[in-house]
Amino acid sequence: MKRIFIPLSSALFACHVSAALADEAICKSGLHPLPAGYEGWSNPLPLNAATQAGSLPASKLTLGHASQIHLAHTLDVQFLQRPAEPGGSVSYSGMVIFEVIKDGTYRVMLPNKTWIDVLGGATPVSSIQHQHGPDCSGIRKMVDFSIKTGTYTLQFAGSGQQDIPVMVSAVP
Repeated sequence: MKRIFIPLSSALFACHVSAALADEAICKSGLHPLPAGYEGWSNPLPLNAATQAGSLPASKLTLGHASQIHLAHTLDVQFLQRPAEPGGSVSYSGMVIFEVIKDGTYRVMLPNKTWIDVLGGATPVSSIQHQHGPDCSGIRKMVDFSIKTGTYTLQFAGSGQQDIPVMVSAVP
């Protein structure tokens, strides 16, 4: 059994790596227009993440348009609510706010596996769906939340990158 398993697992790994490299080559082969509803991802505006509650008003996202969020070292961030996955001393974190003017489902889009929490005041909002972004979009992680009208804090924790594009938009 051991003799069969090792070659079989090696072959499966090689196929997976080949498929991933082929997908990457296809994505790099030219322009790939974003699907409807994702156009705001294309040209992110710079935004510094807050490191404490007092600086949140200066760190406001615009719904439906990506921002290039500049995160701080995790140890320098005073979270409103401790994240379940805060990351280590070499990771990056921060907080931004966004305004919801109509109750509905809102999607947070990220290019990597950075941990996120959406807070209404100090209360976490439970996610209702997780998925990957469209092929060749640069969006790796999408998380949906059912949100009522109000101001919300989006916390980022444990990012391996200091600058990440982020977009929050209503789900049609």
